[in-house]
Amino acid sequence: MATHHVTFPAEGLTLEGMLCLPEQDAPAPDIIICHPHPLYGGDMENNVVTALADAFANAAYAVLRFNFRGVGGSGGRYDEGMGERQDAKGALTWLAAQSAVDAEQLFLAGYSFGARVALAVASTDPRVQGVIAVAPPLRRDNWPGLEAYRRPKLFFCGDSDPNCPPAAMTALLDRLPAPKRLVMLPGADHFFLGQERTLGQQAVMLLRELC
Repeated sequence: MATHHVTFPAEGLTLEGMLCLPEQDAPAPDIIICHPHPLYGGDMENNVVTALADAFANAAYAVLRFNFRGVGGSGGRYDEGMGERQDAKGALTWLAAQSAVDAEQLFLAGYSFGARVALAVASTDPRVQGVIAVAPPLRRDNWPGLEAYRRPKLFFCGDSDPNCPPAAMTALLDRLPAPKRLVMLPGADHFFLGQERTLGQQAVMLLRELC
């Protein structure tokens, strides 16, 4: 696997990311991973983000993780989730144009704030063939557009996460159409410390099952 530092445009800004491409001739399925909240230290080097990236790279996906606007070497400033949706759409446009990827197998994932962005974009952008949301902050968002999103939806939460309570996560899932899956990791809180590898491996396995 080869990993490269890349830049791409999004709403007039230049954002930075890390792109990992599998060593194969055929176009690869691809996934974009969105990081947690920029104002609380979230970036593309986050433990959950890199665990997901490693797991999908090992499964021969093309993987793009990137910094939202105002983070690291990405231009602009934090925009309360609205501009960050445009960042994710810019990442989708850029990755889909790469010759090494299969633009018909484009997936989106996110952790915490990044899950909030990923769910909002997936529910409105037809290019997204499926979405993975790790610990979405359910106390703030309902994502009503997801109730019409009939592509694969995979959710992860810890059973001790106050920001993504299991009861609220189950209630959300009950309202959504199939295909869908919820994984609750026992003993995990919002940060998944020590469970990153398990989370990544299950994400790959279950997304394949849903698709």
